[in-house]
Amino acid sequence: MKIMVCGKGGSGKSSVSVLMARALSEKHKVYLIDSDESNVLLPKLLGVKPPKPIVEYLGGKKSIFSKGEVNIVNALAKAGKGIILENLPTGYVSTSTEGIKLVTIGKVRNFGEGCACPLNFLTKTLLKNLVLDKDEIVLVDTDAGIEHVGRGVEEGCDTILAVVDPTAEALMLAKILKETFQNLNKKFWLVLNKATPKIIEPIREKAKEMNLEVNGVIGFNEEIFESCMKGEVLDAKGAMFDVEEILKTIGLV
Repeated sequence: MKIMVCGKGGSGKSSVSVLMARALSEKHKVYLIDSDESNVLLPKLLGVKPPKPIVEYLGGKKSIFSKGEVNIVNALAKAGKGIILENLPTGYVSTSTEGIKLVTIGKVRNFGEGCACPLNFLTKTLLKNLVLDKDEIVLVDTDAGIEHVGRGVEEGCDTILAVVDPTAEALMLAKILKETFQNLNKKFWLVLNKATPKIIEPIREKAKEMNLEVNGVIGFNEEIFESCMKGEVLDAKGAMFDVEEILKTIGLV
């Protein structure tokens, strides 16, 4: 299964992705794909060295569109069987102590180097052509907002998981995501993150008014806040219970 973790900036997509990966890794082989072209914190939260970006293996961001989908797949696949993440070259995958494997698409770092469109195209191509075993799950930590929607990145995924913090903006973005993909036979899940007890029910009611269903709640967690502030391995024992309950609710465990 390929799951895209989406949401507005600051909603907690990266921390939720790491927590889900940890919980799922107990019974599945889990890959975490970093497709956020700006955030660099994910490897630190996972406790691994940053892998080499896939875009560099393919010759850099400027060459992606000229290569096209077929050439990208040929470069990353073996024996014409599609892309198997386990077969990526050494150095392009980092593995955590839990066995979670991190793959990075690429980052925008230099002044004037252009937009993230080639990176979104690479993510889309990778997801469309991935070949997974039955016990494999891929989580994709996306860039903030909905630029990836305009590039059709979600075409290659099975499920969209929208992470919302307790804001009207986050719910509006989730509504756009749901309406965009409701005719594409994609599952849609919504997780409320950074929730304090008093706001859970009001957010549920607001979501219901917007034809949204909150599938799970992760309470505000000071351990996560501190880990992100320090840029350290994610310490979130308290939040893991919430995540495990969410995974049970949506049928992943």
